[in-house]
Amino acid sequence: MSDETTTAPTTEAPAETPAQENDLQAQVERIKSEARKWETRAKENSAAAKRLAEIEEASKTETQKLAERAEAAERALAEAQADALRSKVIAKHAIPEDYHEFVVGATEEELTAKAEKVQKLIAAQSESATTTRHVVVADEGKTPALALNGDGIESALKSALGIH
Repeated sequence: MSDETTTAPTTEAPAETPAQENDLQAQVERIKSEARKWETRAKENSAAAKRLAEIEEASKTETQKLAERAEAAERALAEAQADALRSKVIAKHAIPEDYHEFVVGATEEELTAKAEKVQKLIAAQSESATTTRHVVVADEGKTPALALNGDGIESALKSALGIH
């Protein structure tokens, strides 16, 4: 076998002329100038973008605060209306204060139904309390036992012994 090495032909760059070199230099300077211009604009836009983001964040926070306040006010209004409706139903059915906790519901119909149920329970309770109760008194109709230090014992002994 033979040892052959092939070498690739080399190409040499043609020598540039001074006019081409000046054109190339001018293009490089022009590109650098454009790059600086765009860099300056990018920095200006970056600052403006940051400022815009700050303004949006501040207004978003204000908007969120206002939304939260509006939600809280709506909840308070709904609670006040529900409480007023409950008080109205309780007053209409004359429910005593001890039984107010049993009148609950979300709508007027539910509150009315509960108030009527409580009213019936109160009526049944007061009816059972007013019925006549029979009280048994032990040894009713008999003479009471005599006290040990009373005149009754002395007179009972005198009559038993025949002393007047």
